[in-house]
Amino acid sequence: MSIISIGYSGAQAARIALNVTSLNIANAATPGYSRQRIEQHALGPSGNKRLSSGNGAEVVKIRRMADQFRTGQVWRANTQASYFEEGQVYLGALEKLLGTETSGIGDGLDNFFKSLSGASEKPENQAMRQDVLTEARSLATRFNNIQSFLQKQRTDSQQQQRNLTTSINSVSSNIAQYNKKIKETEAMGGDTSILRDQRDELVQELTSYVDVRVQENDKGEYTLMLPSGQPLVAGSDVGKLDLTPDANGNPQLQLTFAGSQYQIGMELGGQFGALHAYQVETLNGIEESITGMADVMAKAFNDQLAKGFDLNGNAGKPLFTFDPSNPKGMLQVNDLKWDELAFSADPTAVGDNNNLLALIGIKNQTFTIPGVGVSTLDNASASLISTIGIKSRQNQTEMTAAGSLWQDAVTQRDNYSAVNFDEEYVNLTTYTQAYHANLKVIATGDQLFSDLLALF
Repeated sequence: MSIISIGYSGAQAARIALNVTSLNIANAATPGYSRQRIEQHALGPSGNKRLSSGNGAEVVKIRRMADQFRTGQVWRANTQASYFEEGQVYLGALEKLLGTETSGIGDGLDNFFKSLSGASEKPENQAMRQDVLTEARSLATRFNNIQSFLQKQRTDSQQQQRNLTTSINSVSSNIAQYNKKIKETEAMGGDTSILRDQRDELVQELTSYVDVRVQENDKGEYTLMLPSGQPLVAGSDVGKLDLTPDANGNPQLQLTFAGSQYQIGMELGGQFGALHAYQVETLNGIEESITGMADVMAKAFNDQLAKGFDLNGNAGKPLFTFDPSNPKGMLQVNDLKWDELAFSADPTAVGDNNNLLALIGIKNQTFTIPGVGVSTLDNASASLISTIGIKSRQNQTEMTAAGSLWQDAVTQRDNYSAVNFDEEYVNLTTYTQAYHANLKVIATGDQLFSDLLALF
């Protein structure tokens, strides 16, 4: 082969390398981009010509610098980090509500019993009786606000699950489309590096929603499966998730794939799984406990008031009405006047406070409260705050650990796949010099050919 042809092959190889280097530099800030490298081979001599060293150089492949194991680590860590981050949003808000002085049940109970204790000194005093009614309404408001907050958290989390289901279906469909593009492009011998980067970015987005298992076949297509083993994506086929209420109104998840329907569990990991875990493991229990506390407290006070007499010598009337289905709130204070509070145990003794002392004694009585057990109202409130606090601290610890694992996984992937400007600058200089050198070879060959023609 002539010196000109050899120089031309070298210039072509250098030009391709410069294009690849330029592409890397241009996409250094592109999320999920994997740097590319050329694989260049020497062309050996044709036939058995004596003293023929070879025929130049050839770029045989443009290699995508991506490692599936490192990428998979990022996906798995992303699922874990998203799970704990999503859970903390709801746990943190609930912890703040229950533990705040202005909204917590414990402080409301303290204020209510303080007003009762204050009235015990002058049980016939109008101002002190009015204070009891005021604190009773304040306590009821706290119970109702917490109930409303819990109901809103349930509504919001279920709506978020529906939104996530839509997002999962959309991303899964896009991944299936990329599977088809990659399969078709590779079948025609085209390069799919950028298509694969874009598909991996979609998978990373999906892993923040749910935990998925990813497998790749010999055609370059991904198969994505849910933790329970059902397929979500297989080649160009894609499943569809539907979130519908069951007979009791609770959300249930159904997967339709290739004409078949599967009832699947809600423990899917990621943000979706975190929302389900919060609803089942935290929200249900707290809601049941708060409702139980309001119920036993209302009953205890109403029963004791029924044993006493008001300032007019009439039998005591109930102070609270408990109805968990009341849209205004499960605990309401009845419309009692200050003189209708039955603090006396004797209908003829205006200043008697024996029944009032019995009302104050409810503070130390124990009740069977769902999710808490046998406890006083104060201890039950403290137990709920402690339970949520412990869950929140534990979740924060897990979130921090998962975040560190995710960052480590990203760093390991980027060390292998991300663009390094220093390296690309060296490559740019090297390939530029190679290109110019090969052009010089071509020019030299042309000069030799011209000089040879001049001899004739």
